[in-house]
Amino acid sequence: MILHQLFGDGEGKQTRSLRFKVIRPVSETLVVNEVAADYVGRKARDTTSGDVFSLFSFLVNESKEHFLALRLDSKNHIFCIDHVSAGSLNASIVHPRELYKSALLSSAAVVILMHNHPSNDPTPSREDLELTGRLREAGELLGVRVLDHVIIGSGCYVSLADRGLIG
Repeated sequence: MILHQLFGDGEGKQTRSLRFKVIRPVSETLVVNEVAADYVGRKARDTTSGDVFSLFSFLVNESKEHFLALRLDSKNHIFCIDHVSAGSLNASIVHPRELYKSALLSSAAVVILMHNHPSNDPTPSREDLELTGRLREAGELLGVRVLDHVIIGSGCYVSLADRGLIG
């Protein structure tokens, strides 16, 4: 199809207009006016499961499940945090499309998945394991590797990578 078939040739014919959606990546920089050492420490990378737990242990105070994704660059430095969804007392709906949309727009090489269990028991459910598998498969297709999935409970956590469930 050529342009004059879409819009007309301008010689007495009524022209048509087309409307397109333009998608633009939007991000926000959050400035924390507190001592960064209290949060991050002086490590080159904060990507071990213990580091992730210490950074996000505040999630134990939440009464709903919150699913977050940490975006990492090719050197495993965290450069972005994405709040993917907030769910109910014992569930959070996460679709690969929603998770990887912002990962692709931010050019993330790696993601660390993380969510809390309001029951304070971080034992992964069958649904947690199935979701992690689906997200890993989708990430492999897109070229974004899932490094870990950390489940946070009261004073403790479970790392699926530490348990050998993410290869």
